[in-house]
Amino acid sequence: MAVFSDRSKLSPRYIPRVLPHREGQIDRISRIFDLQDPSRSHLTPVQLVGDVGTGKTCTAVRFAEQLVQRAKERRTNLRHVYVNLKLQGGSRVVLYRYLVEKAAPEAYSGSMSSEELIRSLVNHLLRTKTYLLITVDEIDYFIKHTKEHLVYDLTRLNELSPGETCGVLGVVFIARGKDFHSLLERSEVSTLGRNVVDFPNYDAEQLFDIIEKRSEEAIKPGAISEEVIRYVAEITASPPVKGDVRHALDLLLYSGNLAESQGDERIELEHVRKVHGETYHLITREDLLNLPEDRVHVLIAVIRALKAKKVAYVTMKDVRSSYQVVCEEMNLKPKIELEEILQDLRERGIIEVPALTKIGISGASAEKIEKVLDEIVGG
Repeated sequence: MAVFSDRSKLSPRYIPRVLPHREGQIDRISRIFDLQDPSRSHLTPVQLVGDVGTGKTCTAVRFAEQLVQRAKERRTNLRHVYVNLKLQGGSRVVLYRYLVEKAAPEAYSGSMSSEELIRSLVNHLLRTKTYLLITVDEIDYFIKHTKEHLVYDLTRLNELSPGETCGVLGVVFIARGKDFHSLLERSEVSTLGRNVVDFPNYDAEQLFDIIEKRSEEAIKPGAISEEVIRYVAEITASPPVKGDVRHALDLLLYSGNLAESQGDERIELEHVRKVHGETYHLITREDLLNLPEDRVHVLIAVIRALKAKKVAYVTMKDVRSSYQVVCEEMNLKPKIELEEILQDLRERGIIEVPALTKIGISGASAEKIEKVLDEIVGG
């Protein structure tokens, strides 16, 4: 059964028209670039800094599209070139060839040196009254793996046309942090300027909004519940993922694929648990085999409660009730220190307790854990 309406909407290459919780960053970048009189504008460097999966690239590309549209309305010829240095940045000459080919193919020649390529680009921009915005992604990766002075080159393009604009409105550098500054010469750090836009990690509520919007585009109506979306958001916001929205989108994609392969019409919690557990291997068989006997019994109770309720999290009352049944079946005397046992399971990374009234698992599928626990009890 198909659960997707358009799975391509979960691709990291897809950029939605609206970027929830990044409006502030787009607004700040917009204030930096002024289109009132681009002929008098000098090159402005901007740094977008944040962890993986915090929306830096999407924001940069969406802003650039908006700026190009605003320029078009003002009858200004503005182009945008996005460069990923992991893909197009083996060296400066490789990067500049790509940049010139994309921005001004008429000015390109394969025989040119890196300096000649950049000078040819600037001359072309001035001659044709064209303006350019450059986005340079993975700048920190490039700096850590090469000794080339790319930052210095790109931030001092104005010097190629003294007394007038070079035609490049700005260079947007995207990095996961500012630690690469320590690898730059002091003059390069200075030319980067102080326009830094921070991208904090998404929290669970923000992730819920993002995932909900993306689900509406990618998944058929009724094929995923709010409960599942919230669960994906909460485990994505928690360690070890820590807010990487790309992981959330992958979880939706692979959970949907799993549901379809099993002939299910909906993406359920168990699909997500299984995919997340296989991705991170958070709970191993050894972890379960090393559990004391009383912990095994309580964990069985948690698993049964989760499966019976078909929810991401159950309450302490649910666990206590389930534990009573487990003890009756096994002729055991219930432990009075149930809260302490649950706390120990949490510290071992077996269960998660995001709130006093919420107990769940995310490191493996409930089915997988239950199977191992049954072997332990039966063995």
